[in-house]
Amino acid sequence: MSIIDDLQELAVGARMKRLYDIFAESVEQIYKDEGLTFEPKYFTLYYLISRREEIGITEISEELALTHPGVIHLAKELEALGYIESVKLKADSRKRNLRLSEKGKKSLVKFENVWAKIISLNKSLFGSQKHNLLLALIEVEEQLAEKNYYQRFKEMFSYSEPTDVKILDYKPELAPYFKSLNVEWINTYFTVEAHDLEQLDHPEHILNNGGRIIFAEVDGDIAGTCALIKTGYLEYEIAKMGVSPKYQGRKIGQALMTSIVDIARNLGAKRVWLGSNSKLAPALAIYRKFGFKDIPVGDSPYKRADVKMEMYL
Repeated sequence: MSIIDDLQELAVGARMKRLYDIFAESVEQIYKDEGLTFEPKYFTLYYLISRREEIGITEISEELALTHPGVIHLAKELEALGYIESVKLKADSRKRNLRLSEKGKKSLVKFENVWAKIISLNKSLFGSQKHNLLLALIEVEEQLAEKNYYQRFKEMFSYSEPTDVKILDYKPELAPYFKSLNVEWINTYFTVEAHDLEQLDHPEHILNNGGRIIFAEVDGDIAGTCALIKTGYLEYEIAKMGVSPKYQGRKIGQALMTSIVDIARNLGAKRVWLGSNSKLAPALAIYRKFGFKDIPVGDSPYKRADVKMEMYL
């Protein structure tokens, strides 16, 4: 498994590019087998031109959702291969249209034969999937046509009003959130480790040993969680703090930290400590704001832990 696989939602673009490269490599070989010197990147341009007697750059740009320079670049390469040619407009000699060349016309039958086979193969491939790739792509495109990605990002993570956070104590019905929220954030940056699962699958071990688990509720959703684990006489570890990416930037981590530190004080703790990672700059800033100080890391059950901090109460 590569880093792209580990990143999952964070690397959707890279994963789609990788999938395109996998398709493109094989399709280019299929073209070669048919005696066609042709790259898959030319397909939509060549196909569009083949369906029109002549077509201009502006119309191509609008039809294929490409920039003018992008169309011109592809057209020059396709023209160099001999499949298309440019012709001056009778009404305006400064402008040129594109059309199939004689080679492009003669090759069209071969291309259409390949395309028919590719359609059959893709129908078979996508039809055998649990989640049809083509239908999923259409669905995402329709959603982004209604509201683009940037607009959705701004709506989800821009807030003009303070977030009303309600802190809840552990209840058995909330146990799934303790695991799902932590797995979500850990997989965003790292990899879930064995010690994570020991605690996330068995929250009762934390509770039965004198620890606590709390949750942050926002607008009826469980947005975050945090645990206080007893590690010695009057000593506790603050651990398993996770906030859903959907709610990050709304100071939920600070609300959880405030509550968990207060709980530690009420339990009579004299020292609290935590482990973290140097790449988590926003989280480290919160810890230092609360008064945590860096100490030597020492032994840790986590590979990702390269920072250790403590605070005396």
